[in-house]
Parts: sequence; structure tokens; C-alpha cells
Amino acid sequence: MGGSGGTLLAEISAGYGWLKWIHVIGMVIYVGGLMALTRLLGYAVRFPDAPSRTSAYRVFQRMHKFANWGGLGLMVVAGLVLIVWDPAGKHYMKQGYFHVKLLAIVVLFACDVLFTRKLFRLQGDGPQPPATFFRVMHGIVGLALLGALAALFLVRPSA
Repeated sequence: MGGSGGTLLAEISAGYGWLKWIHVIGMVIYVGGLMALTRLLGYAVRFPDAPSRTSAYRVFQRMHKFANWGGLGLMVVAGLVLIVWDPAGKHYMKQGYFHVKLLAIVVLFACDVLFTRKLFRLQGDGPQPPATFFRVMHGIVGLALLGALAALFLVRPSA
């Protein structure tokens, strides 16, 4: 850290920018993984033979563990640090747009929990869940993403 107050402020600001970048990357990985997997599973449940479904489910479970949980971890940890640190003094928890964003994140997480429960119960044999379930999940995830983006870019007051 530098000796002058201006240098310290610049270093804090740079760290804050990097942390915001990590938060956004986590969000892209998390939501992108959910969007891809809900779409792919909508097709996989219609595979005619059990071995094909079993192979696909194994791949999807690995994708979910790595991409979704990794992205969720980055997003949540960086987001919590940003809320607590708040060097710009934005007081996020007092902002209405921020609560809309948090609601969208809660909806995403609820979709993820429902989706994960289905995904890890799927096997190649026996009755499969309807493809409609995964199509609905895909749509809800997309709407929650749009809600979070609308809160950030349409509702948030300009700085």
C-alpha cells in the first residue's frame, strides 16, 4: 500500500473493481450453466434408450457440480464482500433496486434447488420427468436474469 491517501484510495478502488468483475463472472457462469442445463435436460428426457439418458445425466451432473456450484460460490462470496466492504458508501441494503436484484437471485436459487433435486434423481430407467418441467425452469431462469438486469440497469438511480 502507498504512503499517500490518494494512492490508498486508488488501490481500494481498483480492488473493488476487480471484486465486482469476479461477482459478474460468477453470475455469468452460474446463470449460463442453469440456462444450458435446463435446455439440455429438456431434450435428454426424450432420448428413447436408457443408456443414452444415463450417459447424458452423468455429464449433466458433473457440469452442474463444477459450473453451477463454482459460479454460485464466486457470485455469493464476492457479492457478500461487496455488500460488507462498500468503500463507495452506496449502502446497498437501503436501495430499492438492490432488493429487486436480491429477489431475482432468490428465484434463481429456488429454481436451482428444484432443478438439482430432479437432476440428481434421474436415472436411465423408469419414467422420466416431463420435458415441460425443464422448459418451464429454463423460462423462469431467463426471467429472473432479466429481472436482475432490469434492476441494475433500468431501476437503479444513476450514480
